[in-house]
Amino acid sequence: MLEFDLSKSYGGYSLHVAEQVADEWLVLLAPSGAGKSLLLNLISGLTRADGGFVRLDGETLYDHGLGINLPIRRRRIGYLFQDYALFPHLTVEQNIAFGLPPGQPRDAAVRHWMGFFQLAGREKSYPGELSGGQQQRVALARTLASQPRLLLLDEPFSALDRRIREMLYREVGQLKKQLSLPVILVTHDFVEAQLLGDRVSVLQDGRVLESGPKDLIFAHPQRHETARFLGIGNVLPATVSVGGGADSAADPMGEGGIGKDETVTVRLGGLSFLVRSERRFANGEAVFLCIYSADVRLLLDNTRRPNAVVATVLRIHPQEGTNRLTMGLHDAGGGTAVELETLVDDYVLSRHGIGTGQTITLWLPEDKLFLTT
Repeated sequence: MLEFDLSKSYGGYSLHVAEQVADEWLVLLAPSGAGKSLLLNLISGLTRADGGFVRLDGETLYDHGLGINLPIRRRRIGYLFQDYALFPHLTVEQNIAFGLPPGQPRDAAVRHWMGFFQLAGREKSYPGELSGGQQQRVALARTLASQPRLLLLDEPFSALDRRIREMLYREVGQLKKQLSLPVILVTHDFVEAQLLGDRVSVLQDGRVLESGPKDLIFAHPQRHETARFLGIGNVLPATVSVGGGADSAADPMGEGGIGKDETVTVRLGGLSFLVRSERRFANGEAVFLCIYSADVRLLLDNTRRPNAVVATVLRIHPQEGTNRLTMGLHDAGGGTAVELETLVDDYVLSRHGIGTGQTITLWLPEDKLFLTT
């Protein structure tokens, strides 16, 4: 178990992060400049914190108040840097062996990790003779050969092309099954976070914005700042209401609200929408109505459903086989109440002749909508 509460300030920037990490993969997800790499340096001891503590398996590695600051070599922390930090004058087997603890049989350990990372036959090669993916494998093998109690990974896949990254994701996925220690992976890649993380903490301006199981963070973040950072597409200011009128998008058939305990009605630009939510909200509370762009559906057959609303295509932005459409939702008077984004693939766009200025009915499924504060 890793426990830390660390702070660091310099210039006009300050960082303060506290976490507990069990034998799991915690992903620190944040844009560049949010303090991800700095936090790893504070945990490892490469940079001294201004305050706080670091405890690993009950042992205090750093405590500002008690004046404890263990040397890096005694912390038994494996740290994989962005540039891998391989020794260019050492061969592959020598680089891996460099990380071995004193007294551990060299040949057997080197063979084990070279076999695991599919490096057999490259024992005598130097880093400059390897591909980027092979260099990454050597660096990870060297880190794990040191038998760390904690593993820190600083964007280890960022310099690799997509094909190599995907192959390494599979290998690391197998590695996860064999490791029983805390792992912290920092990245700004959402796919990487979803594939490798057990838990995700979103950092912004040196603070944890939100933390939780990865599925929950990506499906239903609790804060609108997190939703915007994750690229959810539609994060719209709204107000919690009681029931929806017969002219609302929530109830286009005039049949009244659904009435389920987990369903709330929100007002958005003169329209009402039904949202399933486990959170409790007060009547009149300001919230953000959120839905991924890919979850906004087109009702091209004019089927009438709850949360269906008429909209006009305002803008079309082509994107690698799909198109991001900015839609203007119509209010009761026919004007544009609010703008919403949806994704439409090239085939649907062409087959139905969808263009700017066209009026289309959209459907926002209530189980795809969620509310944040």
